[in-house]
Amino acid sequence: MIEEVQPGTRPGSAEETNVQDERRLDPRASVLVVEDEHELRELIARWLETRSYRVVEAADGHDAVELLQAGLEPDVILLDLTMPRMDGRAFLDWLRSQPEHRHRPVIVASAYLEDEPPLDAERTFSKPFRPDLLERELARLVAGD
Repeated sequence: MIEEVQPGTRPGSAEETNVQDERRLDPRASVLVVEDEHELRELIARWLETRSYRVVEAADGHDAVELLQAGLEPDVILLDLTMPRMDGRAFLDWLRSQPEHRHRPVIVASAYLEDEPPLDAERTFSKPFRPDLLERELARLVAGD
């Protein structure tokens, strides 16, 4: 992979690291948070916003499908599994069947991963999860790594 170095920086320098951090925390990077527990969804959304992510919230898979069909193009989807109307597994199946959305990275965060782990997600976290690990994974996925 060719590493892009901004003008005026040296490879491996503090300046280059800052440029990489700024790129990773690009305020245009967006996360779709699909979580039925309102308080938890709000908490995650506000936390992500303090880390310069744009956040869109959906209360379940059905709402997430409507948002995507209306033109939303999130960089990453953070998905709960157990939700009313359309659960996370059904949403993930729908997402991967759609040519315009199948490439979207998905992080599953659920208290029920042991029951039947999803196979088509980039990463899974058991609830409760460590925010620093989520932040690292989001940054990696947004950067395209």
